[in-house]
Amino acid sequence: MKGIIIGGGIIGLSIARELNKNGYDVTVIELLRVGRGASWTAGGMLAPQAEGLEPGTFLDFCVESREMYESFVKTLERETDIDVGYWKCGILCPAFSEEEEKELKQRIQIYSELGLTGKWIDREALEGRYRSLGKEIRGGALFPDDAQVDNRLLMTALEKYARSRDIQLLEFTEASEIIEENGKFEAVRTSKGIIEGDFCVIAAGAWSEHFIKCHVFPIKGEMAAVDISPQDIDRVIFGSRAYLIPRKDYKRLVIGATEEMVGFKDGNTVKGILQLFNGLKDTLPNLINNTVQELWFGYRPATPDLLPVLGKTDIENLYIATGHHRNGILLAPITAKLMFELIDKGIESYYIKEFSLERFKANKNG
Repeated sequence: MKGIIIGGGIIGLSIARELNKNGYDVTVIELLRVGRGASWTAGGMLAPQAEGLEPGTFLDFCVESREMYESFVKTLERETDIDVGYWKCGILCPAFSEEEEKELKQRIQIYSELGLTGKWIDREALEGRYRSLGKEIRGGALFPDDAQVDNRLLMTALEKYARSRDIQLLEFTEASEIIEENGKFEAVRTSKGIIEGDFCVIAAGAWSEHFIKCHVFPIKGEMAAVDISPQDIDRVIFGSRAYLIPRKDYKRLVIGATEEMVGFKDGNTVKGILQLFNGLKDTLPNLINNTVQELWFGYRPATPDLLPVLGKTDIENLYIATGHHRNGILLAPITAKLMFELIDKGIESYYIKEFSLERFKANKNG
């Protein structure tokens, strides 16, 4: 069977890989180069607890995918001989106020009741660990099971897998229209002609709304990177002012990220970069002397309830996997698994049902 995937980001390539491993003929249509959209501009945190997700289905979904990650990357690394920088470093959430301290301690308690780990570290202990610490920081919550992956290395590995396993990558190709007949998917019209297939998955991130009404819109984020050394920082620090992600090889500290509802407005702004560097200064002040490596921006695919859109559409054999917002990197393993099971066996998991397009229809009717 031939499958078409619109979108060559982390979600699209992960689904393509899962289908390919199970004998499917797969074509990926990508407007630019595969892996160079939101997946390239992300931070790579695997952080359901540091993100402060509320107890419920989405937290369960994210934790389950986090638990799949080590196996996911080890298999991919064996397949491609690329180390993707997976690091179960734990994530520290600093408190900049009494209110934040209270909220973080409550979060530790709530997660503990769910069987998830976390502990409070007071300021004195943090001062002994870092060369400088923002004067407002009162302590922090450490979530040791949260992790990170170098998303750019991960995308490089997924691209290598695709090219070495005969997944057809139609790069720099605009998909303009879904072609259906009698309510059933037939083909995709592209700038390079009509591509026919037995089924299609829309995984076009913030651009998915172009193909089908799915309530997905862009939230722009600006980011930066600076030089670091191992003495500067020992793990990811995720605070309300900024998040700081040291790569495993200590050649780079990623600083993120702003959130703006400005549509697809390209470019970094003075305001955005000031926010990032002020956040760095408020957290680890001595790092403001480090050399800037890069500034960039990207577009998260968001939905009104900030939950992903997965599963079937009103068109037979047309599927959708998008709207992952801040958690596309984290949710790649579980999304690929569940979408494969849906396409291959018709299995609609609990998560697929919870995150389906039907919820928007229900809300509209209500």
